[in-house]
Amino acid sequence: MRLNPLSRALRGAGLALGTAALVTAAALPAHATVSVTDLGTLPGGTTSLAYGIGPNGVTVGYSDNAQGVTRPVRWSATGTVSDLGTLPGDVGGSAFIVNGSGVTVGKSVGADKSEHAVVWRSNSGPTQLEALPGSVKSRAYAVNSLGDVVGFSATPDNVYKAMRWNLNGKAVHLAPLAGGTASSAGSINSTATTVGYSLQNGFQNAVRWNPDGTPVALGGILPGDDSSQASWINDFGVVVGNSFKAGKFYDGPYHAVRWNRHGQLAALPPLPGHTGTAAYGINNKGVAAGFSYSPGGVYHAVTWDENGAVTDLGVAWSGPSEAYAVNDSGIAVGSVTTPAGVIRAARWHN
Repeated sequence: MRLNPLSRALRGAGLALGTAALVTAAALPAHATVSVTDLGTLPGGTTSLAYGIGPNGVTVGYSDNAQGVTRPVRWSATGTVSDLGTLPGDVGGSAFIVNGSGVTVGKSVGADKSEHAVVWRSNSGPTQLEALPGSVKSRAYAVNSLGDVVGFSATPDNVYKAMRWNLNGKAVHLAPLAGGTASSAGSINSTATTVGYSLQNGFQNAVRWNPDGTPVALGGILPGDDSSQASWINDFGVVVGNSFKAGKFYDGPYHAVRWNRHGQLAALPPLPGHTGTAAYGINNKGVAAGFSYSPGGVYHAVTWDENGAVTDLGVAWSGPSEAYAVNDSGIAVGSVTTPAGVIRAARWHN
């Protein structure tokens, strides 16, 4: 299963520019006992995927229903699934993250494939977030503890523009780096510091937006690569993301990276024998979530601890697996693949 690098929440103050020395973390597969739960689907559904998890274990993502339509869903801490609903007239959608107050963000999708950034607040249906004039595609990827939301809105000619929405749903465009033509925001922390990417001459560059909206280049492009993007930032300003070759997708391969609070860059190691990695989430304890994959494309969900040691979550499941988020309790979520090739939302404990 291969997703756009900022398909979920592509989610710190004081980070230095991306000129800091590269720190290499050790590849030390941990041997802790890992358990995995298949979170299931809506009644009659077949496939599902979990993108985000809140501090209390509430998990969000998508599931198809009995009619085969992809719906935005929420799993309670005990695993009960519910349909979050879509905007009037829309038919499907996905949820990307939920905060500790139960505020969830994602997209609502129309029958014409138009996408609308939305927020679901506790016990209410979705509210559409302001998009650029004429936009037919917008997504909300992340929400912080204060209710600030980030994502993107595309212009009518499909150029992505990073956006930040306040509690009232009012949008502010987050400008790309100087000379940039497009951007997208994937994560926002409790200080309203945002990360994502800026597009320059066809190449993505990891970027941090300060709370006032000023963009700062993070660098993060490893030797042999030409692009980078920042996926997530925790409340201490530690960022994870990926270095890669433009146009190659995971076949490049991808390389997971982490910027510490001082701006030092570390390449997060793959599992032994693997050649690629991708990181999409990090909690406030410094534990990152993503996946590692072999030259043959066998995906294993993993976490990296604060020192960069990698744990194979895939040992708890016989098929391919991917992790996209991890909360402060160390519970990771993502997907597993059944022997029949069916993708199911998963939650890992170790």
